[in-house]
Amino acid sequence: MNFCYFSQLWPKQSFSAAHERTFGIIERFIHNNIKTFYITPQDKKKAEDIRQYIDLKCQQADPSNTSRVNHVLSRIQTPTVSVFDTHVSECLYSHYVHQVFSNCAKVLDLQDLHSLRLKRETLLTGELMNKEVLKAKPELGDELTDKEMASIIRSDLIIACSDYEMELIKHLNKKVQLVTFFYPTTRRLDEEDKQAIELKQHHYKRRHFVFLGNMSHRPNYDAVKRLKDRIWPIIVKALPQAQLHIYGSNFPAEFKTDEYNGFICKGLMKEIDILGKYRVMLAPLRFGAGVKGKITDAWREMLPVITTPIGAEGLFLESSQALKYECVNQIQSKFYSDMEADRLNPQVRQQSLEEENFMREYYSYDNNTEEMAKKLTFGGSFNNWTDEQFAEEAIKMYEDEQLWLNAIENSQKILKRRMDTIVNEKLLMKAISETQTNLASMRRQDILQKLTWSETLRSNYHFAKYLDEKLIELKIAYIYMCIQKIIISLILF
Repeated sequence: MNFCYFSQLWPKQSFSAAHERTFGIIERFIHNNIKTFYITPQDKKKAEDIRQYIDLKCQQADPSNTSRVNHVLSRIQTPTVSVFDTHVSECLYSHYVHQVFSNCAKVLDLQDLHSLRLKRETLLTGELMNKEVLKAKPELGDELTDKEMASIIRSDLIIACSDYEMELIKHLNKKVQLVTFFYPTTRRLDEEDKQAIELKQHHYKRRHFVFLGNMSHRPNYDAVKRLKDRIWPIIVKALPQAQLHIYGSNFPAEFKTDEYNGFICKGLMKEIDILGKYRVMLAPLRFGAGVKGKITDAWREMLPVITTPIGAEGLFLESSQALKYECVNQIQSKFYSDMEADRLNPQVRQQSLEEENFMREYYSYDNNTEEMAKKLTFGGSFNNWTDEQFAEEAIKMYEDEQLWLNAIENSQKILKRRMDTIVNEKLLMKAISETQTNLASMRRQDILQKLTWSETLRSNYHFAKYLDEKLIELKIAYIYMCIQKIIISLILF
């Protein structure tokens, strides 16, 4: 089998949660002996991190250069699956795949709904959290929403990070699979690993609060500003010896170290295991989408997190995909077709269905949201709606050792259920296998996909033709200019 992976750039190790997820998907393809081609418009000089995978074929192809893309695709022997990371990559490359390899299954790695994040940002008020921001949904007619929805409709399979976003796009009647991260939660630990884990569980040896995030990402900037202006003054008044260490890049001038109040800007975090020396992470995220990588990074270092309902989305132990988790965990078979709900113990199946219904009701974010949240399992505290409530929960987590240990225990359960490498590999490969098997019948029944592709191909054909003509004009102009220079130099000398 040949797979293609299309992206706007080469991924970098430890750069962001999205990049880590990209590495995870590529590794799983290679692990399954799938010949994989990574295609991006970026120069190959920036591909140093991804080149660690010897079996991965790296190709540079600018989507505006039709002949170059077609040349790259012509060298790939009939790919069976093409994966596009985000709707932007799908928009840039999918029409080439559709025309050259019509029977190739197109998989959209949604990562997160950008339109959801932007919509939530427009509804922010002075409060830490409010119900209108939480309930906000992308609206058709908005340019970004329309592009994301069209990209989803054109694709054969959607990979989502958050089960909340799965619920949001359900009405489009697409095959959607939840795949989060690929963490080795079940690997065998050596003695050194065990000692490191034991040390991290000593509450008294870990000190201070921490925040981690790129400040050019607006939810992170907003969170740090909220901490600095409103939340941290409450915490430091109760815990005068505590400090808040801010890690990240692109710090604006307004975020400066204030040692007197224990607000310390540390810059880039060189190694993620630095999180293991802190006692509590603070993440007052007021808007955003997808699964928050800073929270899963914290949990991997046994660090409890204080956040908001938006920060916790898609990160509860409970899931609207409970049946699938139980199938891959309990049905031991090398055949993906065996991992079906009707093979589960009836009691387990019933409990999973009840869990899924509960999560769908919670994610409706109706008037009962705050009460329902009390029944959810999270690695820290998330049901925080005011600055005072957030600060109070942070102080309790910092001082109460048993509460702290319980949060760590919950976080490890969530990582094992939702983020495990083997679990997510099975979910991903099963969804791709089913899509390949049923591709023809799925497309026959998807009238909206046919209509969208008809319009997309027509517009992209004319746009590509226009770009090619402009490229030829530029080449002719360049050649003419070179000839002029040669003639002038001959006349002068």
